[in-house]
Amino acid sequence: MRFVAFFALLQSVACAADFSGNVDTYCIECHDSDAKKGGLDLSRFRDESTVMKDRAVWRSVYEKVESQQMPPPKRKAQPSPAEREALQAWIMDIAARPDPALGVPDPGKPVLRRLTRLEYNNSIRDLFGLPLDVFMFAERLPIDHQHFDPSASTMGSRLHVPVREPGLKYAVLLPDAGMPGDNRAEHGFSNRGEAMNLSPLLLERYLDTARAVTHSPKLPSLSASFAALISDPRVPKRAIPVPFEEQGQGFTADAAADFAPNFNVPDEAREGDVMMTTYQHRFGVRASVAEGTAGVWDAKARSQTWSAGTRMGLRFGLQQEKTLVLTPREDVWIAGFSTASETSGESLFTNLTKDAKHLHFDLHVEGGAEGEGVVEAGLCALSRKGESGVISITATFTDGSTASLKHSMKKGEGVGNAFFGFRAPPGMHITALDLNGTGFSGSYALFDDLGFITGQAAVAKAAPAEMNRMSDRALRQIAAERLTALTTKAFRRSITDADVDRFVDVYDAALKQSGSFEEGMREAIAAVLTSPDFLYLSAAGAGRGAVRVLTEEELATRLAYFLWSAPPDDQLRTPRALQTYPQLQAQVQRMLHDPRVRELGESFAVQWLRLDQLTTAKPDPKLFKAFYSGAKNKTTLHGAMLVEALLLFETTLVEDRSILDFIAADYTWLNPGLARLYQFESLLPGDALKNKAGDDSTLVTAKNDSQWFRVKLPKGSRGGFMTMAGPLTVTSLPLRTSPVKRGAWLLETIFNRPPQEPKVAFVLKDDDHALNSTQSVRQRFEAHRSQDACFSCHVRLDPPGFALERFDAIGRWRETDAGQPVDARATWSGTAFDGPAEYKALLAKNPHEFVRGFIEHLLSYALSRELEVYDMPVVDAIERAAQAQGYKLSVILTEIAQSYPFTHTRSAP
Repeated sequence: MRFVAFFALLQSVACAADFSGNVDTYCIECHDSDAKKGGLDLSRFRDESTVMKDRAVWRSVYEKVESQQMPPPKRKAQPSPAEREALQAWIMDIAARPDPALGVPDPGKPVLRRLTRLEYNNSIRDLFGLPLDVFMFAERLPIDHQHFDPSASTMGSRLHVPVREPGLKYAVLLPDAGMPGDNRAEHGFSNRGEAMNLSPLLLERYLDTARAVTHSPKLPSLSASFAALISDPRVPKRAIPVPFEEQGQGFTADAAADFAPNFNVPDEAREGDVMMTTYQHRFGVRASVAEGTAGVWDAKARSQTWSAGTRMGLRFGLQQEKTLVLTPREDVWIAGFSTASETSGESLFTNLTKDAKHLHFDLHVEGGAEGEGVVEAGLCALSRKGESGVISITATFTDGSTASLKHSMKKGEGVGNAFFGFRAPPGMHITALDLNGTGFSGSYALFDDLGFITGQAAVAKAAPAEMNRMSDRALRQIAAERLTALTTKAFRRSITDADVDRFVDVYDAALKQSGSFEEGMREAIAAVLTSPDFLYLSAAGAGRGAVRVLTEEELATRLAYFLWSAPPDDQLRTPRALQTYPQLQAQVQRMLHDPRVRELGESFAVQWLRLDQLTTAKPDPKLFKAFYSGAKNKTTLHGAMLVEALLLFETTLVEDRSILDFIAADYTWLNPGLARLYQFESLLPGDALKNKAGDDSTLVTAKNDSQWFRVKLPKGSRGGFMTMAGPLTVTSLPLRTSPVKRGAWLLETIFNRPPQEPKVAFVLKDDDHALNSTQSVRQRFEAHRSQDACFSCHVRLDPPGFALERFDAIGRWRETDAGQPVDARATWSGTAFDGPAEYKALLAKNPHEFVRGFIEHLLSYALSRELEVYDMPVVDAIERAAQAQGYKLSVILTEIAQSYPFTHTRSAP
């Protein structure tokens, strides 16, 4: 296998004959036992045997020498390029050697870590096959991912990417539940084992959440596998109802998911009994569609009549298994009117008989859960050119009570479209809607978009007429068999009888206390979800210091949580699916074409780029007005900046492009908001900013900004993550840019060489009055960076920060700062540049530092640990393989998945 060849290669690397010469000449003066600057004493390494006993420090030496931070840049005596290369080659050789204690290369200390909050959510979701998240959490980006289809291998040129308003709830299993956030490792990721803890309070939260999951009344309807787990085998199965379309009555249609998507409903009916806003209902419907409890009749047909008494079945639900049955008492006409502006599509519904402007609909749900009916309903009345008057709508509830709303419609096409909304009293349903347009001028009252949300009213649970007889022993055996299948999948490994027995004991205790098989199973499943075998990931060696190959089950788990942040699926868990490297490569390719790979962007990329800090960025509203819009500046560019960066990562992933696009792409994705910020409006299609009459400006802006266009960038300074508004805003201060923050971000994120903590604290004075300064930010920093104690760090830190000074604190291009021309000149690795375009060209011409840093980040994320000196040759091998194939992202991911530390483990310590 490939790792054997890799091991042999490492053993064959020639050893450098002598290392002491360069060290004595350039290092010992500052790093002997007396001076020991930076806490480093190199004089204790007398020969290579002493080096091998503590080789970890040489990784830092390698990095300092390569980046020319050491010897200090101001020192006259500097090693030649050949001397630097010789020392680096020797350190790389030392790193590649077998560990003296192990006798083979070290794959790294095994990591015992718990699931992150994202992984915990995804593990429960996939365990029960849920179509939605378990609870709401910050790591779930507020982005609709319908655009993401990795199987297509292309992202196209135009995407619809809605962004949810911050703080707005969305569909989850447990809306009121949640788990604490995860700590992030310094210069690392939240899945690093050393950054995690498990306090008694957190364990209690796991238990509470597990019981909330298993006792959720929605779970059996959302998860067929869970329903099968808890169903009492003694209860006779219910007869399957005849589907509506097979009843031979009426006609059917599929419910839409979006209510009034044309965003042209400026008015709301407020006069009457019950009212809810357009905004709330629109998002309530969209969220409930994801739960299978909502839909919209959008009157799609054109010039169609619907006779009184004829039933229409509107299919909805996660599998379209439910039907909202609408029955009109009058004839209905579905048509298009040139004098009105529809709220969806180009059709509406109205009275068929001229001047009979009164429609009544009876409604009920078939095929749903017991007691399910309509609990919320919304409807749009349409204004007309040359017509006006009052429209009233009345909702009838289960007990016969009613609630009414009326509204005086404005005259004009679309300018007076009005929303009518109703919510049933607790425990009741809406059973009918009466639409009265007799007070409206003209011969027809026009309506569009009937949105509904369903819920269950309290109903007495009838006991089954007869229970099948079954012994306690037989019942217990069935419970054990079901729990065996569950724990095998939940624990991501083969299990023993002893593993299952403890959960069967929980079942026994709950059954004894409650007398209910279902309750016994719910409690046992909750115990499975709080077991360390479910909550923790581990792959330990089989003896002190022993190194071994991961089992197929362990490799499947490591691979799944690396690429999907989720447990392995059935294909990965198939025996002998990962025995050879061709099989492993095939599985990686399959996984990269699965929608679950979006988590690589939402988890790895967001943390890598520090985009999770974007929402905390608060540019000063007075200085940076372009960042804000809408009432009270509630609308910001946070979402757009996040999406632009995420789309670049997703495009590289889906289209298998070179990772060099991350630093110097010749394209980007823009919505109208970002196009205005970048002054790139001319790059968008002509229809990108068009509005219709009656459009609500805030909602239309949201709709327009959900449209994203792939544009070819003009040659210049944009392109890649470092020149995007998101990272530029994250690395700025509220009042100004920060070359130090930007430089530190680039060193850590792009190169994985984070700067050391400063020896001298420094702040710019009078920062609140920066606008009145006659000095640019760079000029105000110059005095500080020229100090000897600061220069060795700033010689590396400042150039990338100064390169980005062409961009202001929200990422706009600028020519001046404080009235002074922006000075973006600096030197990088001995080469002078001026501005971001030339700096990016330098990196693209010699991409080694970026590629290595990216691979290190990704490998650390995959292994859930900090990289060590013995990982250096692994990174080097992956980089060489990537270079040979154009730095494609899939090559790097595959090389990591088949690398020695990814496929091996050892025992602690």
